[in-house]
Amino acid sequence: MVGVPRSDTKTVRALGSRGPFLNWAAVWSLALATRIVAAVLLPNPDQDAYCYTETITRLSSTLAAGHIRLADLFDFWLPLFPVAAALLDLCIGNPLFAGKILSALCGAATCALVFGITVRLTRSIRFAWLAFAIVLCNPLHILYSAAAMTDLPHAALILASLWFALGKRWLIAAIFVALAGMVRTEAWALIVVLPLLQIIYERRLSPAVMSILSLPLLLCLGISKSATGNSFAFFAERVRYLHAYLDFAPSRRGFSFADVSQDMTYFLIGANLLVFLTLIVTIGLLAFRGLRSRQLPPFPLMTAVAYVGGLLGFWFFVYVTRKQPLLVPRYGLVFFALGLPFTAWLLQTIREKWRPLISRAAAALVVAFCAREAFQQCLTIDKVFDDFRAQQKIAQALASAMRGGEQRCFSDNPAVRVLSRLSADRFVRSQSTPLASQKAAAFEAYLQDRHVAYLVFMSIEDSLPVKLYPELENGDAAQSGKFREIAFAFSSYGPAIRLYRLRGANSF
Repeated sequence: MVGVPRSDTKTVRALGSRGPFLNWAAVWSLALATRIVAAVLLPNPDQDAYCYTETITRLSSTLAAGHIRLADLFDFWLPLFPVAAALLDLCIGNPLFAGKILSALCGAATCALVFGITVRLTRSIRFAWLAFAIVLCNPLHILYSAAAMTDLPHAALILASLWFALGKRWLIAAIFVALAGMVRTEAWALIVVLPLLQIIYERRLSPAVMSILSLPLLLCLGISKSATGNSFAFFAERVRYLHAYLDFAPSRRGFSFADVSQDMTYFLIGANLLVFLTLIVTIGLLAFRGLRSRQLPPFPLMTAVAYVGGLLGFWFFVYVTRKQPLLVPRYGLVFFALGLPFTAWLLQTIREKWRPLISRAAAALVVAFCAREAFQQCLTIDKVFDDFRAQQKIAQALASAMRGGEQRCFSDNPAVRVLSRLSADRFVRSQSTPLASQKAAAFEAYLQDRHVAYLVFMSIEDSLPVKLYPELENGDAAQSGKFREIAFAFSSYGPAIRLYRLRGANSF
């Protein structure tokens, strides 16, 4: 459990009326309770969560059989989250729920670490509770704490690394950066940040730290080499997907005003506009003080700023170079968690410089703004439920249609595949379709050969039916003469989903 460092104990005892133990007990109890309940009640908000679930299912089966190899870890995703969830699944026997529970635990850890880091930056239990309450009640943070996805596990590992870096425990901080780098590639930016901090403030560089930080990249290359014979296969797969996405959304090749405006709006929904602005103001204030005094900023603040700067620099680079051509709200969640301690620090600075009334007014403004943002985010949760109902409707229709037969279904929709509860070998998808079968006539022959009787159509990138039969998006099956629509579901959160039966598939 994260605790208050020894150097801060006296300060915390003076500020916390019930003592540090009771504060931490309350923080962890509230964080765990809210996130576990969310994992039980809330659906997955994104298609990627179901892709992770399929990977967790595959790895869980491999682990249960006792013959897992390095090559088995190769996937579009980095391996740590699905492997950890697969280990948990061996105990609970539900891959989807295992991923959600793991994310919930990490979401709770994120809340607790926001509290702890705020204590270290401000020496104030009062402001730490304020930062904790804001992240605890944030609807988007709650939603993704209930998702079988890597956003909150990655944020928890980044915050844990920052926590230990603030105490100059470089080796442990490096271990958490390495773990985060095995969850998401953004953490690789900190491979440079952490050694720089050690050089600047201690005039040394630990070989052990550098060795640990290099592990994520070496592991990625090793897994790729073991699985495909190509050390860079992981990166090649992501490039292939990027090209497919840009073909699907060609406006994303450039920087149209509408796209950039939407991206900034979405990103700031997750990062919280006010919290993100306090990050910028704090960085500017520290730079001004440093230039005026010609001294390095205080170590705790500079360390936190360096972590934020490294991650923000990564996102700026991949966005500008179109390696990541769009931004969504969940990408901002790590900056929301990292930014709240800065918001508390800025409030404390206002309290020290001006009258208490001004400080209280500023705190009330922060709470009011965050409450307003939370209300707007609640609308997103309603849309997520709407999308889940649409996916579930098609999944249930498919499960009913395929009951008692040996037919297969072509589906590039991972949510339908998972929610139908049909085994993985009952599905065919674009990714596994041979290149020679990717023209209409050859594709139909391939479906016949694979005993595919049903097709789930959803207008998404990298999907062969979208390219070969665009008329199916509007339910115009008669135009192709090859399909008959048997189910339709509309979602206000994403494209419509249609279930088709292939004509002439009665013999399967």
